[in-house]
Amino acid sequence: MSENFPINHFFTQKNNNNFKNLEKSNNVFDHETESNDFLERSFSTSVQTDKKMTKSQFNDTSNEAEMELEELKSITDEILSILKQNIQPHKFKTYFENTFTVSSLDGDHVGFSVTTPFIKKMIENFYYLALKQAVQELLGSEYEISINVMNSKRSLSSNNANILNTVNESKRISFTDEVFGSSKPDTKPTNSVRATSFKIGSMPQTKNEILDEVNSEVRKTLNNSFGHKIDGKKTFSNFIVGPSNNMAHAFSVAVAKEPGRVYPQLYIYGNSGLGKTHLLHAICNHIKDSNPRYRICLTTATDFMSEMIMAIQNNKSGQDRFAEFRRKYTDLVDVLIIDDIHELQGKARTQAEFFHVFNELQAKKKQLIFTSDKPPKEIDKLEDRIRTRLNSALLVDIQQPDLETRIAILKKKAFEKDIFLDDEVINLIASSVKSNVRELEGKLVKLGAYSDLMNVDIDLEIAKQQLNLHNFNEEKVLDIVGITEAVAAYFSLPLGDIRGKTRKKEVALARHIAMHMSHKILKLTLEEIGDYFDNRDHSTVIHGVKKIEDLSKRDSKITQQIYEIESNL
Repeated sequence: MSENFPINHFFTQKNNNNFKNLEKSNNVFDHETESNDFLERSFSTSVQTDKKMTKSQFNDTSNEAEMELEELKSITDEILSILKQNIQPHKFKTYFENTFTVSSLDGDHVGFSVTTPFIKKMIENFYYLALKQAVQELLGSEYEISINVMNSKRSLSSNNANILNTVNESKRISFTDEVFGSSKPDTKPTNSVRATSFKIGSMPQTKNEILDEVNSEVRKTLNNSFGHKIDGKKTFSNFIVGPSNNMAHAFSVAVAKEPGRVYPQLYIYGNSGLGKTHLLHAICNHIKDSNPRYRICLTTATDFMSEMIMAIQNNKSGQDRFAEFRRKYTDLVDVLIIDDIHELQGKARTQAEFFHVFNELQAKKKQLIFTSDKPPKEIDKLEDRIRTRLNSALLVDIQQPDLETRIAILKKKAFEKDIFLDDEVINLIASSVKSNVRELEGKLVKLGAYSDLMNVDIDLEIAKQQLNLHNFNEEKVLDIVGITEAVAAYFSLPLGDIRGKTRKKEVALARHIAMHMSHKILKLTLEEIGDYFDNRDHSTVIHGVKKIEDLSKRDSKITQQIYEIESNL
């Protein structure tokens, strides 16, 4: 071991001169000058003897060290080149450029060193798999990898196999200057990297400054999400809230504000095209803005199954991809969102893995969000243990939007897409499409495209022609009579009872629904509605309208009944 130790690294001519200067400046030992001279001569003789004995060995060690340095530097450059192709430029610049190097290569292990604990954490949490794949691609086989921080207890200087500890001081400083920034020119050479002063950009010094800087950088450069791309345009601010979706919206906002706390498991269900996906993206966007450190995974049940199958296949070929798949969904996720969870039906192996993921994340108090077109109890071929866990979530449904909500959605979409349509055209589209928001938007986009191409304004006739609504009953005029008749038919009650004085519970509810719909759809005044319902005063009408508004917010059954009545108008 002593033969390979680079003793000349510590006892150069410069160091001997410093030693002599130190002697001369120390008055305490002035009276021992002769003894010190003797000691120095003896020590110098010893060093010269050691030089003669180990000169060839040291030259070999130095040459090997320089060669190893060049090799590790080449490996670093190649790995960075691969990572640069697979990582977004601003993220690569933030976490890898001038902050990252290969520090050791021994057997089946590759050691990396970075400049700060924060960079180490970010690479381990979000780029571990990419780094491992880059090593495998470059070196041709799978290696264990570890990441250390330079100024930590397990830094470059604590690793005896590290090239930076065996090369001479000038070479070491030259390399670290190139990669990590220069040290002070007057600093005395040292054998410890942690003793070298590095300056990395303009890093903040106080704890608050560090936290502010980190959050700022995360918001600007970090996308703590994987799986499906999050649509930044889908937010809570442009989600139209109505009686059909107000509960789902309220619970989604609550979850987004405090992930994993208020409602750790949320299950939203409803027919396709009603806004479930919009709410998922809105949750993701809110969390990214308010809690940028949360790691979000947005995926579908089908993609979850496909990814698991690929992991199993690669695992059989000798690569431990299945363990990485599990680690991704259990250790690297703070918010797991799975769309169309009903697609797991009949897939026993996928359900078993989902069961494991659910339990792990639930135990870690992470946020779980699922969507489906039906509640868990109605999903066929679903294991009881999966159904039980899904039922334990907060279940909230989204109903078909009523006419007023559909009109509001169309106006909002028209504004966003810079499409001008008259109210009568908006009402035509809203009346012709009653169940699917995507279909509403599709018809709107079609009219907007026709207006741009033909350079014409869209009137009612053009709208009917382009949307194939020639047979739409324009002669049918919706009034308070029609609404009340539709309510009477739905509840199988006489029209006279609804308009009359009877106070039976079922009749009063139907009367209040008719008042509510007349006020909301027809925009009639309270006096006009009261006149029709046997000359009731406006306070009675206000009570009926308000009661249905409150019930719609708390009782989805009332919302569904109003929707079904509107569909029959």
